[in-house]
Amino acid sequence: MHVTEQGPDTAPAPAKGRRSRARARAAIAIGILAWVAGVAWGLQKIETYSSTPGIAAEAPAKWPGSALVTPRPGRSTLVMFIHPQCSCTRASLEELKTILQRTHGAVSAWVVVLKPGDMNDAWSDSGTSKTARSLSGVTVVMDDNGTEADRFGALTSGHTVLYSSAGTLEFSGGITAARGHVGENSGEQSVLSLVATGKSDSSSHEVYGCGLHDPEPRASQDGLAP
Repeated sequence: MHVTEQGPDTAPAPAKGRRSRARARAAIAIGILAWVAGVAWGLQKIETYSSTPGIAAEAPAKWPGSALVTPRPGRSTLVMFIHPQCSCTRASLEELKTILQRTHGAVSAWVVVLKPGDMNDAWSDSGTSKTARSLSGVTVVMDDNGTEADRFGALTSGHTVLYSSAGTLEFSGGITAARGHVGENSGEQSVLSLVATGKSDSSSHEVYGCGLHDPEPRASQDGLAP
């Protein structure tokens, strides 16, 4: 009896090609979905970080005295405490610029720059510090070891206090709506109202910035840590 040998069962070439293309399309679709999910997760983390305020602090109700800041007679005194390595503080400085432009010399403004004892002058002479020095009508001083920040209870970069000409605390908090966000916000509006009328709906606002005593605030931002 004659037996015809048969080879392995194989599908027609067109069918094999279709299956290969289907697998490739599925792999691409999975890759795209994974990429979209990763981007969405990253954006959510950034948004959460941007909208998370720093540690709240309580400033003295009366002017506590200062070795660096000298109030001017007949003018309100505004003091902002900044970390020189906190890039998002530049938004706070931009809002300070707006306040000074709209108060027309009614405010004596000071920016106090943190300078830890174990850091050199170059560390404090950052882009953020240079932005502060570029503001017209602002006096910039260095705060060795954060002594002045401790005196006023400031814990977060961008923390701003406003004292009346009589030395009474009128505002304590931040003047941005989020980290690194420039634009009208209730903190800024409170300061403007207090300078103009002595009244405001609020005397505080969340502070959005790096921790004043954080040694590596940029690293914290990159890692989306508070």
